Amino acid sequence: MTVRNRGGSPLARALLAGSLLAAAVLLPQAQTGAADTGRMPLGPDDAVTQYGVTRTLAPGVTYQTFTQGAATDRWTVWARTKSGTETFGSKAAADAFAAQLADEGFSGVVDSFTAPASADGDGGLFGYGVRVGSFPTDRKDSADRLAGWLATAGFDGSRVIYTALDGEPTTGPWKAHVLRVSPSAAVTFKAVHGAYVSSSETVRSMATAEGALAAVNGTEFDISTFPGFPGYEGVPQGLYVQDNVLLSAANNGRTALLLEGAGARARIAEVTSSVQVTAPNGDVRVLDGINRAPGRVLGCGGVGGDQLMMNGVLTQTDRPWRNQLCTDDSEIVVFRPEWGATTPPPIKEGTKSVDVVMNGNWVVREVRSPAGGALPTGSRVLQGIGEGADWLTEHAKVGAAFTPGASIKDAAGASVTSPTLSAVAGGGPALVRDGKIFLNTKANGMTNFSYGPNSTMVQRHPRSMAGVTASGELLLVTFDGRDPAVSVGVSWPEAAEVMKWLGATDAVGLGNGGDATMVVDGSLVNSPKDDWGSRTAERKVSTAVVVVPR
Repeated sequence: MTVRNRGGSPLARALLAGSLLAAAVLLPQAQTGAADTGRMPLGPDDAVTQYGVTRTLAPGVTYQTFTQGAATDRWTVWARTKSGTETFGSKAAADAFAAQLADEGFSGVVDSFTAPASADGDGGLFGYGVRVGSFPTDRKDSADRLAGWLATAGFDGSRVIYTALDGEPTTGPWKAHVLRVSPSAAVTFKAVHGAYVSSSETVRSMATAEGALAAVNGTEFDISTFPGFPGYEGVPQGLYVQDNVLLSAANNGRTALLLEGAGARARIAEVTSSVQVTAPNGDVRVLDGINRAPGRVLGCGGVGGDQLMMNGVLTQTDRPWRNQLCTDDSEIVVFRPEWGATTPPPIKEGTKSVDVVMNGNWVVREVRSPAGGALPTGSRVLQGIGEGADWLTEHAKVGAAFTPGASIKDAAGASVTSPTLSAVAGGGPALVRDGKIFLNTKANGMTNFSYGPNSTMVQRHPRSMAGVTASGELLLVTFDGRDPAVSVGVSWPEAAEVMKWLGATDAVGLGNGGDATMVVDGSLVNSPKDDWGSRTAERKVSTAVVVVPR
């Protein structure tokens, strides 16, 4: 068995070590055809970027594609143990699994995985995997057959991947879709959702409903198939604001895209949110969330009392942890009409719970227990579990009013709200800050539980990103991925380099994988894919960022 270093490209390592010269990269010009100078900072130095024809969607709003490279990586099968493990914490464990595979007739190669440092997190080795087979780009069928044989032998879940996934140097290919909006364009930037916050919808449907010129996917979100603790499909993970109404609380400290806010049409910042109610008797209670099931805090970073299973130990945490599920047995959450027609029942059977149903002025109309029932049009419902249910029972009086309060602040503690504010939490780290590469993986909960590196930094996937240029232009960018014939996707360090190349002085990752979607003039222009080699299929998502004519 051999060990190969899967540690990311020299470009990725250099940019995060601070040794990459900004002057070495030329910004693309908004011209047509493929004769432009400058190349995307991806792959070999002699690669040529093909510039697509620039489409003007409205004065000051353009769409253009950039393509580069050709496929030279290989298909392989990432083997999974009979108990479901595919990434190992030690080489000895990976070697033992490779030996087990050999005993059953499969030849496995042990790969080591490393990641570069980020602005606030360490780099280094983060695991090992065992790969079986190696097939050229046009022979995915052979890898599929091998995966089937592994499944028959009991190694179910072993998956076919293209080695460009790992973050090693690659020749691509890549395809980027770039929407560029002038600050003077007669458009409005909005964050929107489908019929309800507790449901999901395609970006195309949301764009059509808004009459948008263009749109991309917004926040990451909860899923109904979450392992061991299913949620409500489409509930935003983290901050979501529409028309200055806070519809989902922040995973505090994560990076977000702020639109039509105070002082800037587009801005990227780390944010926190806070919601409280004052009871009729004057007692104040900080609420735990908005429009989500009490007790279930996807992405963590909540108010207090949140617990997360970390390395086998249930640990209290107030930090954000992307895609991790924190729990809290004592919470109060407010549901607004945007949630849906009914409030959810308690997620754990036997939980003490109560709903306080109020009208639009927060005057109490009904107190019901257990929680779960109609959310009348225009109403609000405070739902409590555990001690939160006790507090509501003590303080809610029919005919009396609660007084709500909310704030959204940046890292300096300044309010970011305005009458027209829309906002979505990033699904990735910040990418560019003040014109320099800046990936804050720790602040966004994208490390392992010891704040060390993981696969988040180096693996290539489809991505959506947002950026702001020095002149105030909004950039919305989507990379195709998971398709050797079109695009292998980008790692977050590569995405940061491309956003800087496009002229962004600040940028953030929005979404990943099959979520990554761009719609232009009502048509899907990219090729969303759920997995390597899968067919193009637009996925229903939580929210969208839309560009709407005034």
